[in-house]
Amino acid sequence: MSNLLDIENLTVTFPTRQGEFEAVRGISFTLGQERLGIIGESGSGKSMTGRAILRLIRKPGWVSADRMELHGQDLLAMTEKQMQGERGQEISMVMQDPKFSLNPVMNVGNQIMEIYRFHTGASRKTAFAKAVEMLEAVSIRDPLRVMKSYPHEMSGGMGQRIMIAMMLVTEPKILIAAWG
Repeated sequence: MSNLLDIENLTVTFPTRQGEFEAVRGISFTLGQERLGIIGESGSGKSMTGRAILRLIRKPGWVSADRMELHGQDLLAMTEKQMQGERGQEISMVMQDPKFSLNPVMNVGNQIMEIYRFHTGASRKTAFAKAVEMLEAVSIRDPLRVMKSYPHEMSGGMGQRIMIAMMLVTEPKILIAAWG
């Protein structure tokens, strides 16, 4: 069985007035079926590594790697449309601060359902049931009330659990949790 993810010599670079700044330099790892934790102090590049894997580094920054493969497919060579299929379906990422990740003008239920329907083509009714199931799975009491609520009505901890439910709804093979 092949590895889920192979990363060799991953670098994330940003131009600055003083020259190029490498926010991530020389990260290498292989992920099979096990769990992998990347630990470091604030600003050490954990979130940047996750964003690079998902190809979410905004210009003028860029990502380079000797190898960055998901199931043997080169992530750096994928089109944006191909990456959209991989994000959420194969790899999801939960960011530390949900207020920057959740849409403030869309209720929680619709946000979870939208992701599920995009990746599975499920009906609205099926997506609703799955969203409630996921909120229950992350120990949210009264998931029907939370489905109708907006992100600003939730505490920070509740927002994190909502984000976890949202990223797990498609049952990705890899979940990146960028906290710390």
